[in-house]
Amino acid sequence: MQLNITTDYAIRTVLYLAIQNRISTSKEISEAMGIPLYYQFKITTKLVKSGIVKCFHGIRGGFCLNKTTTEISLFDIINAFEPTTRLNRCLEDDEYCSRFATKSCPVRNFYRGMQSEIEKNLSKVTVADLLNQQ
Repeated sequence: MQLNITTDYAIRTVLYLAIQNRISTSKEISEAMGIPLYYQFKITTKLVKSGIVKCFHGIRGGFCLNKTTTEISLFDIINAFEPTTRLNRCLEDDEYCSRFATKSCPVRNFYRGMQSEIEKNLSKVTVADLLNQQ
């Protein structure tokens, strides 16, 4: 599994906002984090829709975190930006299996265990934890 670049940019954006702890503009975030400005607009819009970031309009407008750094996990950010976080197609909600064996497949059971561990570990790591690693 490899995260897409937009997800990486979203994590950087959230970290920047956490470090600044104030309202920051898209241009400011873009320049500081090395994110193309057109991408930054897309990212902040999605972060606002997901409830991670708050938007302020007007002349002194910009973005800030909508939650504390201990309330935002890596899983929250990744889940908002990745089309799927599932290791395999059979783990999706519809449980698609070309062999029609989702209930009895030992490989699927192994994948479910791995998926659970990944989600648990990503949910444990908060933005506050990342900031403490600096």
